[in-house]
Amino acid sequence: MATLTTQDGTKTFHTVRGEGRPRFIFIHGWCSNLRPWDAQTRYFTKGHRVLAADRRGHGRSEVPEGGYTTKQHAADIAAVARKEKIRDAIVVGHAGGGPSSLEFARSYPQYARAVVMVDAPVVGPKADIGNPKDSFGAVLGGMIDQINGKNGAKAFKQIYSGYFSEHAGRAALADAARTPRAVAVGVADLAGVGINTQATVKQIKQPVLWLAVTEVDQAAPRKAFRNIQFGQTVGSGNVPQFEVPDQTNAMTERFVSNL
Repeated sequence: MATLTTQDGTKTFHTVRGEGRPRFIFIHGWCSNLRPWDAQTRYFTKGHRVLAADRRGHGRSEVPEGGYTTKQHAADIAAVARKEKIRDAIVVGHAGGGPSSLEFARSYPQYARAVVMVDAPVVGPKADIGNPKDSFGAVLGGMIDQINGKNGAKAFKQIYSGYFSEHAGRAALADAARTPRAVAVGVADLAGVGINTQATVKQIKQPVLWLAVTEVDQAAPRKAFRNIQFGQTVGSGNVPQFEVPDQTNAMTERFVSNL
């Protein structure tokens, strides 16, 4: 486990293993850490240099009072990539880490050769959180209200455990529950999922693999991205890299082999 202190003094943790190109950068999702990528790290380090990081406020990284935006997360990852001399990498972002992954690819294209989105939120305009007329905003608002409520800890566990299928273990739930509530619902995570990703993807030139666990309406992503492919796992909840790593790895490897 390696560390990096960002420009605002936040200490972040990451791992770097393996040798070979193309390199990989794995960015975790909402209230998660680098551990759900363990199966990918083991698999891809056989022939690639692999970086996985705990985003600020998550895992072993420090929990600063501020700096929780997709732009800051992208800047943090760029600083780690710069330190480890990892350029032209395959950037793999999961779920709530998807917006930060897209921002990273847009703002730091020298580090991102291609992007893999693993069950990430749909591309769209900024969500109006809490507005019942905005379906996505209403869902996010409801989750935030529950987690900030009187029984917030219990509500969080119920919400988070729902992201796993009945066949999966709950190894990641204990880690997720340690995420500070302010981070969990803040602009960098749950609320941050609702940012205007349409504006971001218009500037992304890299090839994209959109890997989902349910059927995706491909029309909007095809309009948004210049070069996109789709894949779907079978028998998994929201964390396919943890539940069905063989499928996730195979589709990612196939995508990369055709770049």
